[in-house]
Amino acid sequence: MKNKIYALMLLSGIATHVCATENGLDSFALGAEGIAAGALPPPGVYLLNYYQNYHASEFKDGPDNFHVDVNAFIPRLVWMTPQQIAGGQLGFYAAQPLVNLRLNAMGASDSNSGLGDLVMGTMLGWHKGNHHSIAGLEGVFATGDYDNANPQRPVIANLGKNYHTIRPVLAYSYLQPQGWEFSTKLSYSFNTENDDTNYQSGDYFAGDYAIGYQLNDQVKLALEGYVFKQTTDDDVNGVSIGNKGQALAFGPAIQYKQDNWSLEAKFLKETEVEHRPEGHSTTLKMVWAF
Repeated sequence: MKNKIYALMLLSGIATHVCATENGLDSFALGAEGIAAGALPPPGVYLLNYYQNYHASEFKDGPDNFHVDVNAFIPRLVWMTPQQIAGGQLGFYAAQPLVNLRLNAMGASDSNSGLGDLVMGTMLGWHKGNHHSIAGLEGVFATGDYDNANPQRPVIANLGKNYHTIRPVLAYSYLQPQGWEFSTKLSYSFNTENDDTNYQSGDYFAGDYAIGYQLNDQVKLALEGYVFKQTTDDDVNGVSIGNKGQALAFGPAIQYKQDNWSLEAKFLKETEVEHRPEGHSTTLKMVWAF
């Protein structure tokens, strides 16, 4: 009975990889951060542009004949103020994904393009020598395109999740000016219920990591990746159905930087996956300081 319920819920649609534990996906941008993830910049306005392609042709513990391909462009505007609270520099940010999604599952298919769910947050950053840290709180709001499945459309490529997420975030970086780096960004996500499906996605832990070495003033090489671990069961109509997802990913990355901009590229392959798609992603991240 549990597997039957899960299959029915899967066919109610699918959210993007970069924008739910419902449908085996989530709203944490897995693998988006890496190099210098815990180091906030000086006061000013910054534009971060992310491009991510995610491809998976298998859904672990899920439906057969599965294929998903996601292309997402995510501009993120960051405002670092001169204000300090508890010795930390205060900042704000907002990100709006633009997504192209193609989905096939159990003999049905769909595609969609448009806006995903809006992300907004605030953060504090501290610096002490080579040590840098961040504490933040962000919300993911159900603003993206969403439609519930029906007999005429058993699979729907939804760009939004149709529920909200609140997420505390911690990040840390150890940065040697010329040498080694260790960075990580950790979070824990609390999800509201999808009112259209009565599906309550479980809470989950997620984090990005990077171990890098500065070759010269412009170039840094790194091993990057992410971990995802769901800590509570999914519920349908208040009944627990399990489906705790997990994943581990790793791969090479390179960063090139100049005075007021930087470009980071990475390729990450997933392994140890349960109750989620298993695939790989290619990510480009460009930071521009105004």
